[in-house]
Amino acid sequence: RTNGYLKRRLVDIGDYVEAGQLLAEIDTPELDQELDRARALQIQAEAALDLATTTSSRWAGLSKTAAVSDQENAEKQSDFKLKKAAVDSAPAEVRRLENLKSFAQISAPFAGTITVRNIDEGDLIVAGGTKELLHLAQTRKLRVFVRVPQATARGIRSGQKARVTVMELPGRAFEA
Repeated sequence: RTNGYLKRRLVDIGDYVEAGQLLAEIDTPELDQELDRARALQIQAEAALDLATTTSSRWAGLSKTAAVSDQENAEKQSDFKLKKAAVDSAPAEVRRLENLKSFAQISAPFAGTITVRNIDEGDLIVAGGTKELLHLAQTRKLRVFVRVPQATARGIRSGQKARVTVMELPGRAFEA
């Protein structure tokens, strides 16, 4: 979900990995710059709000003494609200970019064996691309799905034993 260049690959084909194990890291220089910019804009918005707060307070006092027009006071009050909205929205942009940055760490969603590796250090990684980076197969447990005719479905119970046969292995049956 993030663009960048493969910085480090920690696994290869045939490696067994645990759930949560770090598999690779993506260097995200453009995203890093966007995040730095968003943080700077947040600080800038906070500084602008400080000035708008002081200004709107002063103009509200001056408006009571008729030293300034109601129109000018309304403009300062609106500017304050605008600056407040900018401060309220800035952290959301920073959080969005930080969430994208978290995808620079590629971790195993479950334990299994790496069966395909299509990346090397320095490769361009494109968010939403169709290139499979790694393929992780869960090889410890086999799940078999079977169609059960409706007429016999009522006789099936959770935990019931079954015998599985495979055409490629004639004469062998697997208990499940």
